Amino acid sequence: MPARRLSEAVLQEAVRLLEVHGSNRAAAAALGISRSAFQHRIARAQVSKDPPETGAASEMPFIPAQLRKTGVFLLTAAQDETAIHAPLWENMQAYAAHRGAEILIGGFTYQKGLFEDHAVVTARYRPELIPFLQPRVIELGPNIVWYGAANILPTTSNPLAGWQTQTREKWAVFPHAKIALETVPVMPGRRPKQIMTSGVVTLPNYVQRNAGQKAEFHHTLGFTIVEVDGDGDHFCRQVSAEPDGSFQDLDVRVDSGQVSEGHRVKAINPPDMHGEHMPQERASVIWDLGLQTMTCGGKGLIDVLRPQYQFVDDSFTFSARNHHTRDDPHEKAWRIAEGNSSVQENIRAASRIMAAAQRPWCRTVHKASNHNLALDRWLKDAAGASDPGNAYYWHHLNSVWHEAIRRGDRDFQVHAYALQQEDPGLLAQVKFLREGESFLICGQSGSPIECGLHSHVGARGSRSAQSLRRIVERVNAGHTHEAKIVDGLYFTGKGFDEADAFAQRGPGGWADALIVTYRSGKRSLVTPWNGKWRG
Repeated sequence: MPARRLSEAVLQEAVRLLEVHGSNRAAAAALGISRSAFQHRIARAQVSKDPPETGAASEMPFIPAQLRKTGVFLLTAAQDETAIHAPLWENMQAYAAHRGAEILIGGFTYQKGLFEDHAVVTARYRPELIPFLQPRVIELGPNIVWYGAANILPTTSNPLAGWQTQTREKWAVFPHAKIALETVPVMPGRRPKQIMTSGVVTLPNYVQRNAGQKAEFHHTLGFTIVEVDGDGDHFCRQVSAEPDGSFQDLDVRVDSGQVSEGHRVKAINPPDMHGEHMPQERASVIWDLGLQTMTCGGKGLIDVLRPQYQFVDDSFTFSARNHHTRDDPHEKAWRIAEGNSSVQENIRAASRIMAAAQRPWCRTVHKASNHNLALDRWLKDAAGASDPGNAYYWHHLNSVWHEAIRRGDRDFQVHAYALQQEDPGLLAQVKFLREGESFLICGQSGSPIECGLHSHVGARGSRSAQSLRRIVERVNAGHTHEAKIVDGLYFTGKGFDEADAFAQRGPGGWADALIVTYRSGKRSLVTPWNGKWRG
């Protein structure tokens, strides 16, 4: 029996009630129908409208944030005239039911013929997806936007190009099949903005030529979850699915339509540590660590996710005698005024945090980073021998270094020795990597991830961190302090701390962000805010 055709009046009433009640669930209840039936009416109301003129993004239908106080949203993309990945779609619906989340889908067109209509609203999609299609601009919270109207060509190599300022200060998620994330600079003192792509629920369907084959390689099944809490703070994570459609989001795994909790992750890459300037909020969020007592409460991010590995970048800043400022008389005066002129105290502060952050079920791996290597540079400078507050330490470390040379120990690292000497017992189990030493994880996935690179040295010895996107392995890196995903290269982020005044002279994108790597080899960026790391 054919479905009853809905009148234009019925469709417009659905739109009106959505604006009044602010959510599909509440509006559906007001009409006395199911949420899926209501979503179908909204989708039909959108299709019945004349498609917007090319480039008229400002005229796209819009739902303001004040109608959506809190919520959880699963955002994904779909290609027109393309089959869905059925197991992933089943798992997404199961996870949405588990979280009480709304699924929003942004369509994109990629017809292979000429002279076709490429408007999202007139394209044809799988019937299962129609009730969830939202080719509109929707504010999910006070500072986060779903830009379902974007219709970005799936073969573009950089899907976020040109979208940095489209939503002004608001974060934005764009429907696209290639995973990408970029931090947009803001003035000091404000939370940097992120824009990102969603992942896709439809199967690869590309013209098998140059651009199409490259796009198929980066085609990522999955979605982006957005959580908006009662304070209006939002938290976003891109969730990539495995080939069978299963996926893990933090400690929750969804497989064959079944949701289970309490799953471990493979690794976490926290923000660069910079121990002597570690802010209490960062220590609390990641390790539930009190910096005054150096004790952990057992409720940090690490205790929930229980990673097999945690990686340490830039364990100390070396601010007491950093080569960028140690010849500046005013900066030297500032170090004295701050009580931060002792090199050994810099090392000791980092060592104490590393010791307290350890867990018996997690291996700590320390990467040789540029700030650690600043200690080496200082020890090569004869001026350290006449530095009254640090001369003893300078001579001691140089003596130990020369002893290592005499015994032919080319694996000796003076920064590793200095850190371990401050707490020989607790730091004995830390794996200290040499500069350029490889540390691969998730090799069973068929595409291992290189975690030994800080990224201060790029490919072929360059200073370009992004050059690492062109090496064979995928990479988890730090150093840039700005969260970013470009091809297989993921960067952590690090927010401003008290030692970063030099970097606050103009707009920037520094903000805390961690890389979470799952056992499957899939990854997500987690961005803490206001002492929280998820909604």
